[in-house]
Amino acid sequence: MNERVRGSVWFVAAQLVFVAALLHLGLGVWNWLRWLDAGFLLPQDLRWPAFVASALVIYYGLHRSLHAEDRRPYYLAGIVAMLTYAVGYFAWHIGGHPVLLIPGTAGVGTENLGIQWFLDHLFAGPAEFFSVAVESLAAVLLGILYVTAPNQDGTSEAGRRAEADARGDTPTEVASDRAPSGSSDEDPTA
Repeated sequence: MNERVRGSVWFVAAQLVFVAALLHLGLGVWNWLRWLDAGFLLPQDLRWPAFVASALVIYYGLHRSLHAEDRRPYYLAGIVAMLTYAVGYFAWHIGGHPVLLIPGTAGVGTENLGIQWFLDHLFAGPAEFFSVAVESLAAVLLGILYVTAPNQDGTSEAGRRAEADARGDTPTEVASDRAPSGSSDEDPTA
């Protein structure tokens, strides 16, 4: 992937991650304030403090990634965060909306899990759909960036695999290409 395309993918992914965190920050602050107004510092629905904390961590990670030489750990963390949001949305419903996010503490849903259940929850409202769509697309773009990110030697995993395939190398030959400098699989006395 050339640098211009890669920069565009990075820009779109960063915007999507920012929007996903903004959605969760807004929901978290809004709903947590409602609990605080009712006199509860720690609400029974711990999603709200978790949304606030996770959004702030994501913003910190976005900032740190701007100045990082190796962005791969940030891409991986972003993938985990986005998938946690998207999968967590459905898991919370499957779990019957548990109190304090502890499974089994709320009425376990009597819903029949299946395609219709998934679609009903995905399209429950515009915010739900938009949020899951943004998170999923961000995870995909971050995955692309992770796979195509340059290693310390300036090559990417995808590029290294493509070059090895073009040469017809076996997986063991590719692995030996990665041997640290100064080490060799060959006998030095031969």
